[in-house]
Amino acid sequence: MTTDQAAALLRTSRIEWTRPQVWCDLGCGEGLFTLTLATLLATGSTIYAVDRNQSALQRIPKEHHGASIRKIHGDLNSDRLQLPSANGILMANVLHFIAKQESLLKRLRDVSERFLIVEYEQGRSSTWRPYPVSFQKLRDLFSVVGIHSVTQISTRKSRFGGTMYSALAEAARSC
Repeated sequence: MTTDQAAALLRTSRIEWTRPQVWCDLGCGEGLFTLTLATLLATGSTIYAVDRNQSALQRIPKEHHGASIRKIHGDLNSDRLQLPSANGILMANVLHFIAKQESLLKRLRDVSERFLIVEYEQGRSSTWRPYPVSFQKLRDLFSVVGIHSVTQISTRKSRFGGTMYSALAEAARSC
């Protein structure tokens, strides 16, 4: 996937891209979506790139497109993973690897109330997606943790077959 294709999955008018923000990219791998997010965010933003693969993290630059990238070596399944408060959390192609998805999302509510998700529209488990997250399942998961606004942003064909989707989940804002 190219950064332009990744950007098409993330870009939404519901995020104010013009002001500096703090985001966490969980399960960032070698940083395709981290770098894409950096190109969308305003200069002066900070992204915490989190992955359990130390060598993948080393391939990510410390700065990209005016955004500072701070790397955290850690496992999303661990209750000991400490994350800073953030304007948003990005999880691209990672939720389907988490057995206790509801538990993770409950913990992440302490970090942010906004989530950008990229997943596969698939309901059947496989070696590559052991805990699949269809869009309907994503809505159900977020509903359980108190987030009822889950909007699909975009879809695209996957080179591995099937369809990928992106979604924005946000807690209701009090006036």
